[in-house]
Amino acid sequence: MNTNKTVLSIIDKLKPAKKAVELSIVNDIDSSFDWLEQSYSEASYGVDFMAEWEQKIYDFSSELSIAVDNYVINGAAYSFQEEAQNMQAKIDELEVKADELGIMPEDLISNYEEIKEILNNADSVDTEFRNAYKEVLKASNNLPLADFS
Repeated sequence: MNTNKTVLSIIDKLKPAKKAVELSIVNDIDSSFDWLEQSYSEASYGVDFMAEWEQKIYDFSSELSIAVDNYVINGAAYSFQEEAQNMQAKIDELEVKADELGIMPEDLISNYEEIKEILNNADSVDTEFRNAYKEVLKASNNLPLADFS
């Protein structure tokens, strides 16, 4: 019987330790619940949140496409290079004919100096415009989103 008493004594001594372990897990669960609940709430709402942003991206892309198309394709800027080349040919012809007549081209065309300045800057302005357009295209394809998938 001595052995039985010893075993029962040891078991009695372990009961508080068992309860402490049980209470520890209860405390862990209680303290973790708020974060679990918040993360669940955010994950549940996440589908709608991401759908809203996806729609905003589509809306912005559409708006960007329309704006850039209207400016570049339908606007005068895109044809500037061709217009400058055509005007340069006309100015060259005017200068030759004016020289033959012994008169100054600016005496014949009121905005001759402005036209010459535009033509002198035409290549750099056109290059800068086309580079800016390429940058918009590049930026629109590289929206800075982190990939968490």
